[in-house]
Amino acid sequence: MTLPPHGDDSASGSLSMNGGAARKHDAFVPAGGIDGGYLVTQSAGRWSDVFRLSAPAQVILGRSSTNDIAIRSERASRQHARVWSSPEGWMIEDLGSRNGTFVSGRRIDSPTKLADGDKIEIAGYSLQFVHQIQSAEGPAASPLPAGATEDHLTLAMEAASITDRRAKSEYLHRDLLETKPFRAAGKDAGAKDAGAKDASAETETARATLLQLAFELAGAESAAQAIELVLDRLAASIPFRSAGAFVVKTKSQKSSGNTSAADSSNLVLVATRHANDSALGSSSYRRPADTAIASVIGPDGQAILARNVAGDRTLATENSRGEIDAVSMILAPVKDREEKVLGMLHLLTTDKETVFSPRDLEFVLAVAEILAESLRNLRVRGKLDRSLRRSQRQIQTLQKQIGGKVQIVGQSDAVRDIIEKIALVAPTNATVLVRGESGVGKELVASAIHHASGRASAPLVCMNCAALSPSLLESELFGHEKGAFTGATDRKQGKFEAADGGTLMLDEIGEMDAEIQAKFLRVLEGHPFERVGGQSPIKVDVRVVAATNRDLQAMVAEGKFRQDLFYRLHVVEILVPPLRSRGSDILLLAEHFLAQFNEQMGRRITTITEPARRMLLDYRWPGNIRELRNVIERAVVLNAGTTIDAEHLLLTPAMSAGKGDADSATANSPVEISLADLERSHIERVLRHTDGNKSRAASILGIERSTLDRKLKKFNRES
Repeated sequence: MTLPPHGDDSASGSLSMNGGAARKHDAFVPAGGIDGGYLVTQSAGRWSDVFRLSAPAQVILGRSSTNDIAIRSERASRQHARVWSSPEGWMIEDLGSRNGTFVSGRRIDSPTKLADGDKIEIAGYSLQFVHQIQSAEGPAASPLPAGATEDHLTLAMEAASITDRRAKSEYLHRDLLETKPFRAAGKDAGAKDAGAKDASAETETARATLLQLAFELAGAESAAQAIELVLDRLAASIPFRSAGAFVVKTKSQKSSGNTSAADSSNLVLVATRHANDSALGSSSYRRPADTAIASVIGPDGQAILARNVAGDRTLATENSRGEIDAVSMILAPVKDREEKVLGMLHLLTTDKETVFSPRDLEFVLAVAEILAESLRNLRVRGKLDRSLRRSQRQIQTLQKQIGGKVQIVGQSDAVRDIIEKIALVAPTNATVLVRGESGVGKELVASAIHHASGRASAPLVCMNCAALSPSLLESELFGHEKGAFTGATDRKQGKFEAADGGTLMLDEIGEMDAEIQAKFLRVLEGHPFERVGGQSPIKVDVRVVAATNRDLQAMVAEGKFRQDLFYRLHVVEILVPPLRSRGSDILLLAEHFLAQFNEQMGRRITTITEPARRMLLDYRWPGNIRELRNVIERAVVLNAGTTIDAEHLLLTPAMSAGKGDADSATANSPVEISLADLERSHIERVLRHTDGNKSRAASILGIERSTLDRKLKKFNRES
């Protein structure tokens, strides 16, 4: 079993630890037993091998391949040093070597007792003696021996300074592998070239296997699938008795926040593999000892290879017969790029003829690196998937909410005609004029045109031209510069700029002042405009949908609306009929609004009774769809039951068709009366009914409060 060399080509070799029990030396049989210990070989700031010392026994170190620990270096003697147990403790002595044996930087000339943590330095290699495996540390700095170079990692540098050089497997870093080739155990010095060729071929085979594993993991859909693929690949590449894969508990799995990162209880066994050999039986997987796990997953955790493990409860656990029959084991942490431990891989052998080698350790460590990257990618993908699902749910909710505003409900011929016109005009850039009474859904038509057009991803900006004075309307449409007028403390972007690339819907276009009409016409004709108080020309790409409840053609004849602007707006006209002329659409809309308010308010009103349906159909709906929506909303809010009955519908009696009170309301009115006068008369009557409460009157009329105020101002001007 071979470890990577630490010297240059002239002085380099390898160090191997033979598995199985340590052999007794003929010259010494101890009188009694002492506590065990460990010789830990350091490589690049991490453990590369752990050899258990078990009393009574001794360990011979030297160049001969028959030694317990073979040092394949020309600078090592055939039998260089020995470590043995005595009544006083574990001892070490130099066996007359040429280059000497060093303990904690001091050359020894006589048997020396080993203290916990002592560094043993032989022929450019460093081993640490410890009584407890978890106390093993990185190698300490010491002077370079004769013939050594600064590449002797275990002698020249602190562990912290070299960790990054070999923090990952050499199989995945060609530059490290080329400067430190593996040597096969048991090879004579004269067979270096052949051994190097064999090692090179094995390296390329290992890399090909790792590449195939990485390719397979790229297609894994879950962490469980990735771990199964890893165990399959390990089983096909390394002969082991059993193997296990662990993952770190998630926050939800941890019972409390007091457990440390190095706590072995944080690891959950998620998958196992067993050797396909009936002679070994089918006993269950055995978890490694907690002390061994802690040394791997702790803050300074390192992958370890442990041999001569049999009987050691600090490394392995008992089988079903109460025995610790492990011979060798590999523990490798699965760490992500930020050195966060994601899990651990554990491999175990129980056959003295099948002992893990340093090559196996490097291979498992490389597999752990690849698995960590896969788990990291799956974790990121999982977060993205969860974020995507949340976004999709939000989009569905928004689409549902928007659907209530954009969806045109109805089966009447008039509605079918509107939908057909929208489908024809939406893909074009033609200006559209939407006409209809207040509350019929002109903004809904404009929204449907926008969302069915190629501008759907751009803004839809809506503005009511009747709600503002001429000066404010100009500022809202075209924007203004800072200081353009009193109160203009900042530059403001107008609606045209806000709707660039999208659609601008202007409601009640007939209320626009004559001066603004001229500027508006120039923009419609493709000319640039300036902000109020500005001089820089601004050009935008905006589709205009205008809406009005007035007869623009009559206003043109009266000189109240520009004829050229009318023709520019009147490219395509969509006439939205009043609700009273849509027949059974009234009931469809009522059901539609009922479903909306049930969802919004958490109610379970399922039906509208027949008397209520007749009442809805008989009503004249002066406020059109807006009024119907308000009536259904009120019925849902004030209803504790599961049905809407006639008593829940608050309608204006004068507007019910075929009713005596409606006839009496108009019996004394002259037949020859204009619609404008009839509208004024009815508004005044409703205001008297509400004792001048404009908000309540607007609700009864089914119009906005601002619309009522505008109509009242108009009536005052005409008086």
